[in-house]
Amino acid sequence: MTGHIQRLFKIFLMLREEARLAAVPLPRLVLDVLVFCSRTRLGPRYFVVAGMARRGFPAQAKWRHISASSYYSALDILNPLAYRKLTQNKLAEKALYQVLNIPTATLLGFYQPYSGVAAGEPLKTVEQFEVFLATLEGEQVCIKPVEGWGGAGVKVGQIVIDSDGPQFCTLPSGARLSAAQLIASYTSRDMSCAGFVVEAFLTQSPEFATFNPSSLNTLRLWVLERAPGQSEVIGAYLRVGRVGKAIDNASAGGVMCPVELESGILQPGLTKHTPHRDEILRHPDHDAQLAGHQLSNWSEIVRFSCDVVTRLPHVRFAGLDVTVTALGPILVETNVAPDKDGAAHANIPSVELKKAANTTYV
Repeated sequence: MTGHIQRLFKIFLMLREEARLAAVPLPRLVLDVLVFCSRTRLGPRYFVVAGMARRGFPAQAKWRHISASSYYSALDILNPLAYRKLTQNKLAEKALYQVLNIPTATLLGFYQPYSGVAAGEPLKTVEQFEVFLATLEGEQVCIKPVEGWGGAGVKVGQIVIDSDGPQFCTLPSGARLSAAQLIASYTSRDMSCAGFVVEAFLTQSPEFATFNPSSLNTLRLWVLERAPGQSEVIGAYLRVGRVGKAIDNASAGGVMCPVELESGILQPGLTKHTPHRDEILRHPDHDAQLAGHQLSNWSEIVRFSCDVVTRLPHVRFAGLDVTVTALGPILVETNVAPDKDGAAHANIPSVELKKAANTTYV
């Protein structure tokens, strides 16, 4: 009982703070939240994260968000479970992109004690991995667990060779890992290693680097295929990393800026550190402009993203992570079951997934 009371008290404190920030009477906010939760089966935190009490939030937009059960039921229809591993496993994902000619970071190697391979040669032992790293001297690479999410286990670094052999020099910290240490970092307590992929490092465009140069900054685009060959972006937000961080994930403190779909203009940003919308206008570490910036090639990004989802087999909805390089938009990865709360972060009408799932698809 005590734990239940504590949870209710935390909710009360959150709503009281949101009432203060939104400059609305607390009783009215509480009533709005109760009606919202009753109708949508979403929680009060979702209401606050979406900024539904804030000035300018369209009243009818509240009803364009669906519950977790409705969201995942729609996903089961849009993206059949049997095919999801095609993009959830990094090795299968890279192979799929290559076959479909979808621009992405080049796969350099796959390490795994029993099935690892690089350029047709085995990559299964520390010794083989040392030889492999030596061939990449001077290059920057990105290493990812073969299966993972939220940026966990992702490492970015440069390959250097010193008296101890090839070393992975982690960026931006400069910490060095030998081949054995790198493998050990992906080995679990039972000494098993599911494996990891080594990709070529993506150099983002000067525009994207301006947001934060140490991290690869990406757009998360919710793309929905309503009919065969007819996809559209129903929501998007830019994810920007913090100084000294190599990844842009919100779980690592990154900033999320919703994108106005018609214009490609960034809206005030928010973080996951608080349920309250921070209304971040400039980067909190170095003051780079975020809100109000118009993405210079937004139309090309939208076309690229829609084309990707149209090509992917048995995928009618995806949260695509896209960055921009000198060659244009490039796909970082596909999320076929993205966090539903992304709809709250960028006020994405998740009800469109339910509508699409209920529509006959030939």
